[in-house]
Amino acid sequence: MKKILFIITSLFVSANLLAQYDTIKVNGLVLGGDYTEAQIIDSLGTPTTIIANDPNFEGWVEYRYIDSSTGLFNDFLFIDGSLQSVAIRGKDFKLNNFLEVGMDASAVTQMGGVIFGIESDLFCWAPSEEYKNIGHVTIYIDTATQKIKLIGVEANSDFM
Repeated sequence: MKKILFIITSLFVSANLLAQYDTIKVNGLVLGGDYTEAQIIDSLGTPTTIIANDPNFEGWVEYRYIDSSTGLFNDFLFIDGSLQSVAIRGKDFKLNNFLEVGMDASAVTQMGGVIFGIESDLFCWAPSEEYKNIGHVTIYIDTATQKIKLIGVEANSDFM
C-alpha cells in the first residue's frame, strides 16, 4: 500500500513540476509579460541601479542587481514594461524556480523542453518547440567543469 501511495504521489509531483516549465520565468516574471515598476520591484527586489531614459532607446529600462554570491550584475531589460532580456550571473535569481548559476549543465534536462544550438561552451533551451517563437534561454557553461556560468534569456520580438 505504501508503494502505491508513493507512486501516486510521485506522479502527481512530477506532473506539477513539469507543468511549471511551459513558460520562461525569472522570480515569477514571465518573458514577454508586461509589468509596472512596482510589480518588477515586488518580484525582483530593489535594484542596485536603474538605467533609463536613453534618448537612443526610448522606453528601454534596465534593472541591475549586484549578485550576493558573485558580485556580478544580474540584468533585466524591459521595453515599454515588457520583459525582453535577462542575464543571470549568480545565485540570487533562478530560471523557472529551479535552474541557477553553478549547477551542472545536465540539470537543464530535468526541465524537459527542447535543447538546441549546442556548441562547446553553450546551448539553448525552450519549454517547447513552439515556444522558440516567443523566446529562449542560452546556457553558457564552463567547459572544464560543465557548470553553468551564465543564464541568458531573450524574447523574440520586434524590439530586439
